[in-house]
Amino acid sequence: MADSSPPATPRKRKTRRDNFDFSKFPQRKVAFKFSYFGWPYYGLARQGNVLGSAEKREQEAQYPTVEGELFKALAQCKLIASDTDCDYTRCGRTDRGVSGFGQVVALYVRSVGKFVSEEEASNVPDSDQHLVTRDEQNGGRAVLLPDSERELPYINMINKLLPPEIRILAWSPVKADFSARFSCTSRFYRYFFSGDGLDIGLMRQAAAKFLGTHDFRNFCRLDPAKQIKNFERTVLDIAINPVPSRVSLVGDSAGVEGRWWQLELRGTAFLWHQVRCMMAILFAVGQGIEAPDIVDKLVDVQLTSGKPEYEMANDLPLVLADCAFDANDVQWIWVRNSGRDLGNMSVLDRSVSQMWGELNTRAVIASALLQNLRDVQVPVPGGSEAGGPRMAPWAECRQRLLEEERQTVTKSILGAGSVKHAKKYIPLMERKRAAPVELRNQAWFERKGTNKRARKTE
Repeated sequence: MADSSPPATPRKRKTRRDNFDFSKFPQRKVAFKFSYFGWPYYGLARQGNVLGSAEKREQEAQYPTVEGELFKALAQCKLIASDTDCDYTRCGRTDRGVSGFGQVVALYVRSVGKFVSEEEASNVPDSDQHLVTRDEQNGGRAVLLPDSERELPYINMINKLLPPEIRILAWSPVKADFSARFSCTSRFYRYFFSGDGLDIGLMRQAAAKFLGTHDFRNFCRLDPAKQIKNFERTVLDIAINPVPSRVSLVGDSAGVEGRWWQLELRGTAFLWHQVRCMMAILFAVGQGIEAPDIVDKLVDVQLTSGKPEYEMANDLPLVLADCAFDANDVQWIWVRNSGRDLGNMSVLDRSVSQMWGELNTRAVIASALLQNLRDVQVPVPGGSEAGGPRMAPWAECRQRLLEEERQTVTKSILGAGSVKHAKKYIPLMERKRAAPVELRNQAWFERKGTNKRARKTE
């Protein structure tokens, strides 16, 4: 018998009205330490106002950035109302493909603290007076902030909404005048590379010449629009060391040829693409196509007033590993409740371990395909056997071809498996050079003035 009962009326889904009133909540300034894998993104810096402009949101969707994802998560969990009114600063800007292990930003976010009257503020015990703040972001009103254990669980709130490639690691209360950029005392970079085909001893000799304060105009990409006149930067520490084996590496071996190395570089500040340019020169020295004293010649701007044409190293192996601050400015909080609750670290470790497993698996699959290709039997040129041409594994033929190629082609290593081939290597000091930076800056300035005058006459 057919069921004659009327169809159920579909339940109406309740629409959540976004009427969150930020004015009811005080804000506090914090710093966030976070990590990100750079290869899925078009750099760190966002494409303008990604929260308030439809055009910028569309641009961000097409060309996603790390900051764009971060601001979307902050807005979604109601920690900020706008990305233009939160006193946002970043420590170091990284380009497309570059990763970060210890990037730092600072901004005002919502707090569970409360607005208090001046009388209430004066009655707060002396031991807690540091929790009473008055700043412009809160309209000068007195705010009683909670201690870190009672504050919002910032790390968990944001990480739940971020893509897995981006993770908030720690947070810290900071003062109103704190700047992630200008309060930073040093920045630490790492550049990972295979030692195959490189003389690490020569690279170390060249790297040592970077130590100290030098003019790095020949180790950067110039942006005339910024009109930079001072190219002196200070390298505090530099070393080339093996990658520690605390975490296993796919393709690692006991032999030098298969060992992974890292450039470890600490400085107060860096120019645009400075580390990648430095690494390109170190690769050339490691291959023996430039001598270690090429560094001396390039930092001598009287001898080399214009940058020689050369390709910088690949972006993928570069990591902004850490940003240092004065201990009085930043006290990082990694877990809640003074270490009694380690759940955040467990979730963080599990998330990164999962990504590590996926990337390792991809590397193993690629290695397996490469091995299959090397085992393929191919006819040997000029060889013959009864019944047809002599066959040999492609790995054997490939090795012979590589030996022949070394006699006729120069291979310049650029990192991450990328190389540049040339029939003849031209030494850096014999190459065409760019005009001195003073002339390039002046040319841009004059061109800008000409364009401005032309617009006025239209």
